Amino acid sequence: MNINKFYTDGYDEWQMPPHLSAMVWGQLLCENWIDHPVYKEIPDWSINKGGEAQNQDQKYLRGKEQEINEQSLSIVPAAYKTVIEELLKEDYYSEWFDTVCGYQQKIKFIDVWNGSDDLKWHWDGVEDHDMGFLIYFTEEHRWDEEWKSYLQIGEREWPNDKEINIKHTAYPSNGKIILLNNMNPRFVHSVAKLTNANVNRYTINAGISLWN
Repeated sequence: MNINKFYTDGYDEWQMPPHLSAMVWGQLLCENWIDHPVYKEIPDWSINKGGEAQNQDQKYLRGKEQEINEQSLSIVPAAYKTVIEELLKEDYYSEWFDTVCGYQQKIKFIDVWNGSDDLKWHWDGVEDHDMGFLIYFTEEHRWDEEWKSYLQIGEREWPNDKEINIKHTAYPSNGKIILLNNMNPRFVHSVAKLTNANVNRYTINAGISLWN
């Protein structure tokens, strides 16, 4: 894991191990996908039914967000939870978080969706997790930048949301893992809308709390 990038730029990027990618694809292909007012589609079990945890300005409502996230772990298919648990055990992550830091870890929520909508710069600290996985899957061998649907990671002077120093732009690719540092409220991220309805950009989002 790139420790310096995680703490200096607010993220780390890795590639999902092949055996875990196979588990994810096995579950994605079994889902009953339904239309969604924001994303392209969601699995029928998803906690993300229609932005219930946001107000009309797309600002998170803390209590509702926590309630919905807690519900997710009782309904998410076991395959996704197993993948996140096994991912955290990989040496790439465990050598730092377990061996060096001695952190205890708890999965706070897991959600899955397909597609993306415009999402303004924001910090996920309201969701009460210290780091967050955004893991992308797609059948496309090459992502055309015209399709957008990219994640941008930036840094700001708290609480200024107007002047953002962009650290990284991540376009979707199959098995790409972005680990976001939510411990520092200076780090924010935004998302661009998927402009091509004929391609899939599946996302697994998982929040993790750390303590020791």
